[in-house]
Amino acid sequence: MSLVRSCLLLVVMMCLTAPFGTAQQAAPVRPGETAQEILAVVNGHKITLLDFEQLIQQYRPEHQEEWSERNKGQVLRDLITLELLSQEATRQRLEQGPEVQSQIRLRTKDVLARSVVQKYIAERVNVTEDAIQKQYEATKDAYRVGEQIAASHILVRTESEAQAVLKELKQGKDFAAIAKARSIDNSAADGGSLGTFGRGEMIAAFEAVAFTLKVGEVSSPVHTEFGYHIIKVTNRIAPRVKPLENVRDEVREALIEQSVDAYINDLRRNAQVEITRPEYSFDESKGEKRK
Repeated sequence: MSLVRSCLLLVVMMCLTAPFGTAQQAAPVRPGETAQEILAVVNGHKITLLDFEQLIQQYRPEHQEEWSERNKGQVLRDLITLELLSQEATRQRLEQGPEVQSQIRLRTKDVLARSVVQKYIAERVNVTEDAIQKQYEATKDAYRVGEQIAASHILVRTESEAQAVLKELKQGKDFAAIAKARSIDNSAADGGSLGTFGRGEMIAAFEAVAFTLKVGEVSSPVHTEFGYHIIKVTNRIAPRVKPLENVRDEVREALIEQSVDAYINDLRRNAQVEITRPEYSFDESKGEKRK
């Protein structure tokens, strides 16, 4: 399910320093405050607390509290900027242009579409624990993870440097210590640790050797476009299915999406839709344009 991207906030998004996301729900109003409390008046036009909270909801969730509590002035400044630009656009009668009219229509439909979906979820979607368990059991393959390894490496520029590193390792010197001292990769600060990864995540030549190593085994020099790698595997994780407790939110979201898709499909079935240009026709069963 995809909805039209917001249009009217694009200008503000370019000047804001806070990252933006997608509005998730109606903005909350703090206890003791009212939604229509006036925060500023710009050339006679009011900016309310609800306007403030709605703008905060456009930020990514991890930044919402920070900006609503510690950067109130900056958020209000951005709202004032939006108001001033909007007023100037109206003064120039830009809203009468067909492109702007189209954007306004799309933005209005976007807001209404999000609102009706949120209302549908709040009032009619009840995802039970039993439903989550059944969905998980029916779709376990979606949560299957292939073999993974944890590895570290020491990256140097030349083969002779790589051979010198191998010699030091054979003499019993610590892998992490050598990585910190000699590796030219960003992972040097972490002792060369690359974390855990699966197949297809690393450059092919590196991966081809790494997945053949046993835990604790160190490779011969491996040449890639970045230089010469000495690889050490520190752990191997067998293929597995992620347990339900690790994917519960994903399963719940999948069930909500299924319910919303059914709701939208029901609206489609009961609607009268006429497509006037054949090349814009699409296959409803696939939800995509026909080729």
